[in-house]
Parts: sequence; C-alpha cells; structure tokens
Amino acid sequence: MYSLNKSGQRVFALQIHKRYHYANGKFSTFNKPKPFESIPGLGALPLIGPLHHFLPIIGTIGPKTNMFDVLGILEGKFGPLVKVDGVFARGTMLFLFEPDHFEQVYRAEEANPLRPGFQVLDYYRTQLRKSRYGGLHGLINAQGPEWREFRTKVNPALLLPKLVKLYAPGIDEIAQDFVQRLSQITHDDAYIKDNFELELTKFSLEATALVALGSRLGCLKDSLDSDHPARRLMKSTRDIFELTYKLEIRPSPWRYIATPAYKMVIEAYDTQWEISMMYINHARKKLEQRGYDIPEEEKSVLEKLIAIDEKVAVMMASEMLLAGIDTLITGQFCNDKFTIQFSDESKGAG
Repeated sequence: MYSLNKSGQRVFALQIHKRYHYANGKFSTFNKPKPFESIPGLGALPLIGPLHHFLPIIGTIGPKTNMFDVLGILEGKFGPLVKVDGVFARGTMLFLFEPDHFEQVYRAEEANPLRPGFQVLDYYRTQLRKSRYGGLHGLINAQGPEWREFRTKVNPALLLPKLVKLYAPGIDEIAQDFVQRLSQITHDDAYIKDNFELELTKFSLEATALVALGSRLGCLKDSLDSDHPARRLMKSTRDIFELTYKLEIRPSPWRYIATPAYKMVIEAYDTQWEISMMYINHARKKLEQRGYDIPEEEKSVLEKLIAIDEKVAVMMASEMLLAGIDTLITGQFCNDKFTIQFSDESKGAG
C-alpha cells in the first residue's frame, strides 16, 4: 500500500515473511542480528496476545483508533522497529519506520516475493468465492510463483511506454473537468473543509477507471445518486480499506466468527466485482463492434487484458482501482508517518 498523506509525505506498507528475511539477516546491517524476540513492541498475554491493548479504558491503544493513529503510537513508544505478536491465527507483524530499512527489505527479495497480507481478501478469492475466481490469484494476495505467474501475464499489457500517449488525452480531459469542478465548489468553505479528500477520491477513481475499465464513470458530476455505479464503487473501495484495518491490523476473530465488519467487507468485495464486471462486459461489446483488426500499439490496456482472459481483466481492474485510489483514502487518516510492515507465515483463514 503506497499513499500520500495530507502533508505529501509517503506512507508505505509491505508484508513479508519474518522467518525468511529477518531470521536470515537479509535486511539487517549487522552480520549477527539480534534475535527476533528481542525487538520491542506491545506486550502479549497467553491466548489473547496483544488484544488487551485495544480494549477501552485499560488499553494503551484503545478501540477507536485508526491505522495511522496506531502506527504513530507504536513509533512514539517503541522506536523505528516494532513487533506486534499475532492473535486469532494472525501472524506476528513487524513495523519498520526507517526508509533505509525499506530499501534493504526490497533488495533482499527474490523473483518470487512473499508478501502476506489482505488475508480476508485471500480467503474471499480462494475459499468463499472460489468458483468465481477459478484458482486465479491477483497481485495483492498471490505469493511466490503464483505472484510471478500473474505478474508475467499482465506486464505486457501494463508496461508499454506507448500507453502514455494512448491515455494522455483522456486523462487530460478528466483533469480539466476536475479543475472546473473545483472552481465551482471553492466558494463553499464548509464543504471543501469536510469533503476535499472525497473530491480527490472522485478524481482518482475517474482517472484510474478510464484505464482499468475502459470508460469514464461520471464521478465528477455535480450529483450522483446513491445507486449510481460510481458512487457504489467509491463506497465499496473506502469500506474495504477501513474494514481491512479493523479485521487485519486490530485483533479480530473473523476466522472463527462472521463479525459485522467481516460481513461488510465481503459485501464490498462483491460490489466491486459486480460493478467491474458490468463495465468490462460493456467494454467487451464495444470492442467486438469495433473489430479486432487494430494495430497492437492502439489497443487499450483493457483490450489486452481481455485477450489474455476475462477473469484476469476483472481481477486486474479491481486491483488497479484499489491501488489507484488508496492513496487518497488512506491520506485522510495519515498522521505524518512513513512505515513498512511485514508478518510471518500465518495466512490461514481458520
């Protein structure tokens, strides 16, 4: 997860196997790294782990904090390297706050990286909606060879420099519409103060969807009905990020009990798939009408992905939408922190 906070600083989160990178000293500047257990962090109790830190009144963190509040507390209390033990089948997490450490972790990675995270999404794709995805793994939840296989499939469609020329006019049009919208609403100071991040999210979603879904959504219109696809897509994406924190960073028994937050995030994932599929089916029909005798350099990203596999297209579109607007969503909660996070091998859905 890569994002910009309100001050323009970076917030960076990465999840990797602790036993592979730290135990082997691959990201350490020391020849003989200290034991993993010596890293400072939240105290843990038998059975409940660090759960008591998130309880009302007695907890050092409390129940109402967001992700970046927690990161600020951890860094302020324990320094640039913080360990949070696992609970409810979740692996132990290690938070890094020094940019130099990020570089060392990335340089230690091999061709098939291990980046566990988004465990609810992994369970959703591989278990709950297994028939829908047919064993397909996206870049967010795939690990090792599966990650590399999917990346190899989509790279040719995403990494061509000529795509800049293809999408520049459309992105420029969206930028012009956004500037025009800002000029219309800047007179309302109260609205701007409370909703500027929302307006940025609209712009980001509109621009990302042009590439991912091959169509403009209409996010920058003066008013959107609650059932408008763009409104639903924005809400589902925002819900995913807020609920992922509650389910995966804070202690949660979702692997054993279908908690309200778990049910909400599953609904959000379903909504995102439904709307992405709708736009991609619409785009596919337009492509069929246009015909296939088109120079390769003039084909869109979506057209190239559909040619690979329609499910690959939907999967990649979904992940592009998440990655494209997460910077704007998480920016609302950011507290001037610059972090990296990784966990151990526990990925089971329970």
